[in-house]
Amino acid sequence: MAPAQHLRRKYGLTVAERDEMIASQMGLCVICLEAPAVHVDHCHETGRVRGVLCFNCNSGLGLLRDDPEAAYRAADYLEGNAWKPILVAPGVYQLPS
Repeated sequence: MAPAQHLRRKYGLTVAERDEMIASQMGLCVICLEAPAVHVDHCHETGRVRGVLCFNCNSGLGLLRDDPEAAYRAADYLEGNAWKPILVAPGVYQLPS
């Protein structure tokens, strides 16, 4: 399938619309701000296009299952704020005091 058909069918975008998004991001991934923006990112629940990311950042979001809470926990972890949960009930955790 041609790239233009893929963009239209999967994301509802034209090549020009995608290119305009990339230009508005100065050609860079909006997460790492370093690598070229090449992969259209979208919400898997709504289908709404969020932006254009690099391969690694797009893959990272997918590996975190597009879960903002998982991304927040990952950011906390990277900042050295280790969360050591205490299981108080099935699926319910409490931070240690």
